[in-house]
Amino acid sequence: MAAANVTMPILLVQKDETKQGNEESSIPGDVLESMILTRLTLVDLVAASWVSKAWRAAVSTSLRISPRVKPWFIVYALHRRKHSLTSAFAFDPSSRVWLRIHNIPDVQSTTTNITSSSSSSSSSSSIGALQSSHSQDLLYTVSTSGFSFSFDPFHLTWRHVQAPLVWRQDPIVARLGSRVLVAGGTCDYLDDPLAVEMYDIPSGRWETCQPMPDLLKDSATSIWLSAAAATDSRLYLLEKKSRLICSFDAETKTWGPTFDLSLNSNPNKIDAPDPVFQSTIGFADDRLVMVGLMGETGDLQGVGVWEVAQDTYQCKSIGEMPPEMMERVRNASSQLSTLRVSTESDYIYIYDPRNPEEIFFCELSKGICQWGHAVNPMVNQGNSMNRFVFSCSRVGMGDLRKVVANGSRTFTAESNRDDISRLKQ
Repeated sequence: MAAANVTMPILLVQKDETKQGNEESSIPGDVLESMILTRLTLVDLVAASWVSKAWRAAVSTSLRISPRVKPWFIVYALHRRKHSLTSAFAFDPSSRVWLRIHNIPDVQSTTTNITSSSSSSSSSSSIGALQSSHSQDLLYTVSTSGFSFSFDPFHLTWRHVQAPLVWRQDPIVARLGSRVLVAGGTCDYLDDPLAVEMYDIPSGRWETCQPMPDLLKDSATSIWLSAAAATDSRLYLLEKKSRLICSFDAETKTWGPTFDLSLNSNPNKIDAPDPVFQSTIGFADDRLVMVGLMGETGDLQGVGVWEVAQDTYQCKSIGEMPPEMMERVRNASSQLSTLRVSTESDYIYIYDPRNPEEIFFCELSKGICQWGHAVNPMVNQGNSMNRFVFSCSRVGMGDLRKVVANGSRTFTAESNRDDISRLKQ
């Protein structure tokens, strides 16, 4: 599908040539607010807000009429061997457009040149590969020389701190309030594969925690485990294949019991759900949710969403991807044989991490799944050999004004709204 290159519109108050040269024609306020500005992307509204005080007020009114609060899905493409950043792009579901993000510094320069905000006496830079927690706006790098992480939507500010005490390559990383948990993913066979540490940002110190449950010993990496942070103090871990689930309390630094997550809460139900061969968890609409691929590897029958009770681990089906969208999944070049999910607010983004040419999303609204699909025009043969890193961020006008004003980020629309489809279940 060919991308439509769209430049940012120039929004100016035009002169009325029939009047004196210094008089300006006006657009009725209700027309400007409800018919013009509501049709613009959030990025365009930043430009509109700088035209005049009246336009800035009109933009504020327009945002009250049509709020743009849906989280962006952001993709970073990196060279698979050199780890250097090649491009970055984002999907804005409110405006239904894909945006190319310019002025993104290379991963290596990002982790070495951005001023550290860590209180640690050591600010050794990490030169590991960029990675993501797939929620919480959290990007990080970890190596033997340091640990770097960033929380803000466009990752302008990074903290560079000492490396964890245990060397790790594919750990589970999550933000728990003012702490960052790093678990599993050990590289040295002498290290405990279940080792858990927490970095306390205010004190700038690493703390050792209770190891992960023994049942997770053979799967204690981010490859086999999915993590979801509920509050500032609780984290859930799910084994993607077996659906073993447990929780971690950051206050006591301990783990709770391990349970087998059952998708059929009614054992007498005749029509049992299709077997789920891969699953992942996240928080959407303040609920712990699980997304599962149904069927068998190589024979995908459906994609389902369940709500998981945080105390009993009982599961309740929320929805299932509509048949017409499943047909698109089956016909795609990448058929979701490997599931990855990014969640934020009430949005669930579903994609294949190896090839995010097509993404699917589910918006949870009043207990109803609203499904959508978007084709990414920037994934092509030119970057098919790249490694992709994903983030899901709530982006507001304040965030955009800041990055556009200081020139740290610029944006170019790369798709039409017609490229986006939505379905209600």
